[in-house]
Amino acid sequence: MTTLLSVRDVETWYGPVRALHGVGLEVHAGQIVTVLGANGAGKTTLLNTIAGVVSPHKGSIRLDGEEIGGLDADAVCRSGVVLVPEGRQVFPFLSVSENLAMGAFARRSDPAVRRDVDQIYEWFPRLQERHRQPAGQLSGGEQQMLAIGRAYMAKPRLLLLDEPSLGLSPLFTKEVFAIVRRIREQAGIAVLVVEQNASIALNTADHGYVLELGRVAASASCEALRQRADIKDFYLGASSPPTSPRRLA
Repeated sequence: MTTLLSVRDVETWYGPVRALHGVGLEVHAGQIVTVLGANGAGKTTLLNTIAGVVSPHKGSIRLDGEEIGGLDADAVCRSGVVLVPEGRQVFPFLSVSENLAMGAFARRSDPAVRRDVDQIYEWFPRLQERHRQPAGQLSGGEQQMLAIGRAYMAKPRLLLLDEPSLGLSPLFTKEVFAIVRRIREQAGIAVLVVEQNASIALNTADHGYVLELGRVAASASCEALRQRADIKDFYLGASSPPTSPRRLA
């Protein structure tokens, strides 16, 4: 398989605190990869580093062989890596259609923009029904759909999703992850998803990584991770994941 994203030996610091310790991972073209870990494991920092929100102090981040580590967020987005941040961060006073237009800001002369909006409304019929409604009046699940749709409008090659199920009902969570699979299958977009709901993440993704205290503690196919006793105990054995890191065998 063709490697789309390659992260090698990345370290990220916040002042005197090192958040990532030599992290490495790969995402192949058309693949869904998940990153699991307890709160404070470094998952969001990893996505923010890849997306250019924060800069790595060491290591390499390559997209299709081109170094993007250290570029600012705008340049990373233009290269084809688009982040849907934790908490969705839609523009609450803009309508659904205006939020989607903001995602396509750099594509204003692209004749395919209208077609892509229609594709989003096909995937998310609720958004079409509410296309004139301010985004701040949508439910949490609808806002997550809008955030994913807005990211799709930027024409990503790699979509980064940070905790897409956060605050959502089980029904909306299933719906959002079904759309993630559809985006991969119909649009060929690779996805790197950070998720606390390990069960749905491992049943959706192809490959998984587990972060502990800023280090990769495990890496395997999701099928293999689901069979590991330590993963079952720490992430699949309860209704919620652990709130503090515990060493995997």
